[in-house]
Amino acid sequence: MTTLLEYTIIEIPKLTSSVVLLALAWFVGQRLTVAWNLRQKQKENDLATARDFHALYGEFFAIWKLWNYYVRDVGAKSLEGASRWALLVRACEAEAKLETTFVRLACEQRLKPDDIAVLGHFRQVYQQLRQAIRDNRPLAWDSATHADYLLFKTLAPQVASLIVGESGLAGDRDVAASVLVEITSNKWENWAGPSAHKTAAITER
Repeated sequence: MTTLLEYTIIEIPKLTSSVVLLALAWFVGQRLTVAWNLRQKQKENDLATARDFHALYGEFFAIWKLWNYYVRDVGAKSLEGASRWALLVRACEAEAKLETTFVRLACEQRLKPDDIAVLGHFRQVYQQLRQAIRDNRPLAWDSATHADYLLFKTLAPQVASLIVGESGLAGDRDVAASVLVEITSNKWENWAGPSAHKTAAITER
């Protein structure tokens, strides 16, 4: 009996330690799991916001082209079903969605002064389309090197990078901006198209 009691006294602290360690491991594991799930959810939200921003970039481009066709290039009579009011509504809605993106960034990220400047400048450039429609004048970004259009293209990748963070999918903001400027350069207007390349290849043979 004495031996059993002594054994019990010796083993109880060991058992208690094991239980405490197991409980601690479970607690830490739960915390890590929760943190991982939150991180994954945040990443998914960031990617969704980035996709929405890309869509807003495309929407701006579509409204801009339609508005210039309407007010200057071909005229309202040639665009059946189009109206200044409808395009103004689309421009306002696009701006409203952009504002929600800025609210999310302001609330969820620690933005540096340079980041805030990027967002503020992009917001001002984006508003030019609505203002042009409001004033019944074209948005005269007629060249790929137009100062405001160039700024728009330079800032857009930087905003997208801020949404998803500065690493991983975001890449280098400056590189992304320079690539977009290169893609949208007017120099490609002289390209004759795939048929010209095929003809050249046949001639070389």
